Amino acid sequence: MLRSLIGNALRCSASCATVLGTPLQKCAFSSLQVKSNAGVSCSTVFPKLSLPSINGNVLQQPLALQTQQTRGVTKFSLNKGKRKSVKAVIKRFRRLDWGAWIRTYTGRQKKLFSKSPERRRRLRQHVFTNSTQSWLLDKMVTSYWRKPKNWVDDVYAPYHKRDEFFATKSKPFKV
Repeated sequence: MLRSLIGNALRCSASCATVLGTPLQKCAFSSLQVKSNAGVSCSTVFPKLSLPSINGNVLQQPLALQTQQTRGVTKFSLNKGKRKSVKAVIKRFRRLDWGAWIRTYTGRQKKLFSKSPERRRRLRQHVFTNSTQSWLLDKMVTSYWRKPKNWVDDVYAPYHKRDEFFATKSKPFKV
């Protein structure tokens, strides 16, 4: 995107230099110079980029300050040199014995007064992650969290077995 933005800026500055016959003026890009007229300014040649809005508020950060959010894994810790688990995964998800991860709906405890009883009932339920998400979450935690755990009074006990599916069946399959 940056390459196309700079390419468009160069093409625009070249066209302005041929059309307008007034002296050069510095523009937003310090290395580019654009001829300006009384009616044409650098802001019309290079308009501000409109960024996506969140809740009606338009973000006004420059493109250089925006960064992509990442949830990386510490490959080597400073003390022992071992991998570390991502704490957000351990807090928000639970791994079942057959390899799937389960989570609750987001926002299940927020503004319950404005939600219908049917929606509140749906928000109390849990969601399984798909295979791609499970594979990613497995990479984000250490082998300790991937092993089956035996918790006292485990509320997820009915979900740990999946006998109706061939690959996770615990009983032998009769042919």
